[in-house]
Amino acid sequence: MKQIRLIRELRIKNLEAFKLREDFYGDIICFMLLADFNRPSHLDDFPKLKGIEDENDFGRSNYIKVVIIHSKAFDTSLQEEIVSIAGGFLENKDDCHWNTEFEKVDEQEFINISEDRTEMLKYFELVLKKYSYNIELNIEEDKFNYLSQD
Repeated sequence: MKQIRLIRELRIKNLEAFKLREDFYGDIICFMLLADFNRPSHLDDFPKLKGIEDENDFGRSNYIKVVIIHSKAFDTSLQEEIVSIAGGFLENKDDCHWNTEFEKVDEQEFINISEDRTEMLKYFELVLKKYSYNIELNIEEDKFNYLSQD
């Protein structure tokens, strides 16, 4: 497997976005969004665990959703590596639940969001809305000269 390079695209209080690229100048693999819901986790956040976990005992003090936006299919090892990269940001949060969703988009849409920051931010808003994470990313271009855009 080639090395993966992370490029931070966005950092605000409760959201970070990274572009993952093959090597230094290789193809873009995906975008990784880390969305902090800033609320306790619920069993509804983990539909696959319904009927397995006890709803009364389930939950932690915070919930973070990781959304991976990609256009090409991943083999299992690459998918595991991407989840592991997200884990590097989140695993040290002892009272936090997090999970990952993979959002596949068509190639042209992926190119559009890869090449145009405005389109990228609009698409991030759209995909996060699917997970009831409503945010407006109207960020002035000069804010991207700083580590944080808020």
